[in-house]
Formats: sequence, C-alpha cells, structure tokens
Amino acid sequence: MTAWEVKDYLSHLTSWEESEEENILSLCKASLNEITSMLKADADRADARIASAAAANAYYKLSLKRSFSSSQEEFTSFKAGDVSITQGNSQNRSEKILDKAEKLYNEALRSIIPLCQDNGFAFENVKIKVIP
Repeated sequence: MTAWEVKDYLSHLTSWEESEEENILSLCKASLNEITSMLKADADRADARIASAAAANAYYKLSLKRSFSSSQEEFTSFKAGDVSITQGNSQNRSEKILDKAEKLYNEALRSIIPLCQDNGFAFENVKIKVIP
C-alpha cells in the first residue's frame, strides 16, 4: 500500500487545488503510517481496506483543518431580477462535513479491526483479600 493509492482513494471523497498537491500527499503518507502502525505483523498490507481507512483518516484531518481555516461569518447574497441566491453561515456546513468525515473514519476503522493488533488488557486471576 502506498501514499499514492491513499491519495487516489481520497480524491473520491474530496477535491483540492493543484497548489495543495504536496501537502495532500504528505497528509496521505502520515495517515497511512498511522493506520499501518495499528496492524498485526502478519496482516495483508495490500488489503484495500487499509488504503480506505487511511484515506478516511486523511479526509477527517483535512476536513478538520478546513473547518478551522474557514471564516466564521461567511454570508453572501446576490439578487438579479427575480433570481435570488443567498449563502448562509459556512460554520454549520463545515460542522456537518466534519461530522460525516468522523463517521466515515470510524466506519473505516471498524472494517480493519480484524487486521489490527489487540492493544487491550485484562485482569486475570485477581484475588481480593477482605480484611474483617
């Protein structure tokens, strides 16, 4: 799995300016590294779910970054004769996009659970001594 494949998956979720290419590829590399660090040693690294999860991770991070950089009060109104166009506050729109990106990322993580190592712990054979 390569960052280029993650970028290809990401291109199905969102678009970006040509000037952002280098930053997008860097984000895809970081997201892929984050996902592969969770995998078992014997996991199939060519599994498409890995690239999908990395792309979902990159999309979530990109959406988060864009939500911080967008202006809080973006209000546009245009009227030409009988045609009227009004664009409201972009904060609500970016919050909805961010929520959907988070849900997509969580679903992608659930899909790779069988490929991931178990980092959980358990207490076994615990004896409790009761002092009277």
